[in-house]
Amino acid sequence: MKKFNTVTILSALALSAVVAPITGSANNTIGSDAKTEFKANDTTEVNPTDPEKEIPTPVKPGEPGVDKPIVYPGGALRLNHIPTISFGVNNLASGQADYYAQFEEVEEVDGGLISDRASFVEVADERGTFAGWTLNVASDGVFKSAKGDINGTITLNSAVLRGSFGMDPQSDKAPSMTSSVVVGKDAPTAEVMNAAEGKGYNTWQVVYGNSATTGTITGDDGTVRNSAVKLTVPANQQVYAGEAYTAKLVWTLQSAK
Repeated sequence: MKKFNTVTILSALALSAVVAPITGSANNTIGSDAKTEFKANDTTEVNPTDPEKEIPTPVKPGEPGVDKPIVYPGGALRLNHIPTISFGVNNLASGQADYYAQFEEVEEVDGGLISDRASFVEVADERGTFAGWTLNVASDGVFKSAKGDINGTITLNSAVLRGSFGMDPQSDKAPSMTSSVVVGKDAPTAEVMNAAEGKGYNTWQVVYGNSATTGTITGDDGTVRNSAVKLTVPANQQVYAGEAYTAKLVWTLQSAK
């Protein structure tokens, strides 16, 4: 009787040893969800970046020291920067003459470093609709002063398209650009950039020249000039010495839909 009980107990222990690993190896892998949603970044802030640095470096949208800074309306589709163009002080010329723009000044948001930079325009599309957009610039080329007006033609050359925040290598997502933009009396409107549907989202710049490579001209006032941005003043015009002449450029960013 004792022998039977001993065998029975041993058998029960052996059975437990075999079944236990099978129960512990059951598959307990379960999936779960992580959810989010996005909305258009309808911000009132504008945040351009330095047009000549590889790593996006935030700069203030307007030139430092300007009495009447440009007011940027913001929005999910917005202009972050448009050029402030100054052709400086120049000697009068009897015939037709070309004058070149001074470099813009940009001020870094962090640290306040001020640097000379080529003229540039920057567009941000953070709508999340991928509808596309068009940027045009218009000017009648009339430079006004207190004593009279003169006509001129403004040319923006040596255009380089830059995508920011990882967009630069994605050429299939890039907007198209006009390599040479000319506005004035005979050509009052010109297209600057055009983003077809599915393109031009995030942030894109067109930069005219480069402070390191196109700053080869010294103006009559001793300032270094950007050879990529030119004002042509035709002959036979009544130009007053000592007068400040100003023309208007209007930049229009419009959704494709």
